Amino acid sequence: MQLQRALTRSKKTDFLVEAVQTVSGLLLVGFLWTHMLFVASILLGIEAFNTLAHFMERFRLLDLAVIFIIITVGAHVGAVLRRIPGRWQEQRVVWKHAKTIKHGDTWSWLFQAVTGSAMLLLIIIHVFVVVYVGIDSKLSADRVHSWMLLFYFVLLVLAEYHASVGLYRALVKWGFVKRHSVKRVLSVITVCTIALGLISLWVFYTLGGSV
Repeated sequence: MQLQRALTRSKKTDFLVEAVQTVSGLLLVGFLWTHMLFVASILLGIEAFNTLAHFMERFRLLDLAVIFIIITVGAHVGAVLRRIPGRWQEQRVVWKHAKTIKHGDTWSWLFQAVTGSAMLLLIIIHVFVVVYVGIDSKLSADRVHSWMLLFYFVLLVLAEYHASVGLYRALVKWGFVKRHSVKRVLSVITVCTIALGLISLWVFYTLGGSV
């Protein structure tokens, strides 16, 4: 089945799918890091966070962000689904090969596919909550002080891991950087962004019930 697909695929279609996957992935990484900086504005104080949140609401930037997420995530998921095995038998073959060759990049790709599937559900929940509840400091603190603390912790770790692996694969795939050098840099960035996110979550948690 895989051989038949490989022989019948159009090179132009393959290139287009790769381009859509890469561009949408890079846009989502940029959005993720921008979003992280927005959340981290709580470290500058409640007023700084609320001012930024109200600015976004006033100029409808939140609506634009939701539209951007829907379109970009949709394009990314559509492109990815064209690249991964869809049948259970084919997926078993991929896992078997991964266990056989024991290659780090192969396992990172597999975990990226798994985290991507989980993130899709978490992102839908996150967007729904933000749109229908709001994003000022009190609302955010109340959410973090509830069961959603675990939700945001899982989303943070999965998103940063997925973004790091995806960015690494895109840069290496298109030959922009050397494999080992970029892996070290992205590992440092991932640790720093997760640490920044955890600190921000802790600040929101301490504000819960007191804002």
